[in-house]
Amino acid sequence: MSIQLRTVVLIGVGVLFLLLLAETNHHLAFFNLHIYAAGLLLAFPLLRLRYKQGLIFVCLIAFFHDTMAPLPFGVSFVPFLLAHTGTYVLRSHFQREESTAVVVFALLLNTLLFLGFALRGVGEAPLPGLYWQRVLVDGILSQVVVIFIAGWYFSLQDTALRFFGIFLDQEQRQAG
Repeated sequence: MSIQLRTVVLIGVGVLFLLLLAETNHHLAFFNLHIYAAGLLLAFPLLRLRYKQGLIFVCLIAFFHDTMAPLPFGVSFVPFLLAHTGTYVLRSHFQREESTAVVVFALLLNTLLFLGFALRGVGEAPLPGLYWQRVLVDGILSQVVVIFIAGWYFSLQDTALRFFGIFLDQEQRQAG
């Protein structure tokens, strides 16, 4: 039961985060700014969940992410899936319990996903020079926001799991 419950809890927290981010982006649209924080959204579950649980999380969050993005439906699925698989292969090299390492991982993942989507959109830009200026500003803003809210978001996920009686730290220590 707890295997499905932890995935459901993290999806609920992820959906809440995406809704808050959408509301923030709605208000920033007046200033022609956009915050992209998919790396932060994916970091905790990718580093802390088992492969199958993370896969379910990534699939559902990717489709929910697509419903709020001005992209064709399913565009986020493949990059999120690649991020999940790459993270699962490399995650033994990260200190998953140390918050600084998780924030650095979230920044790296956010940068890679942001650049991937930016490169996808360059062909559709009417003025590529202005497009890259906006990408630069949005990228810097996104990274600053990820740095400032990462601790809060990771704490929110951990607290939500603990509320339902799921203690990932204890489980990973017992398994390792």
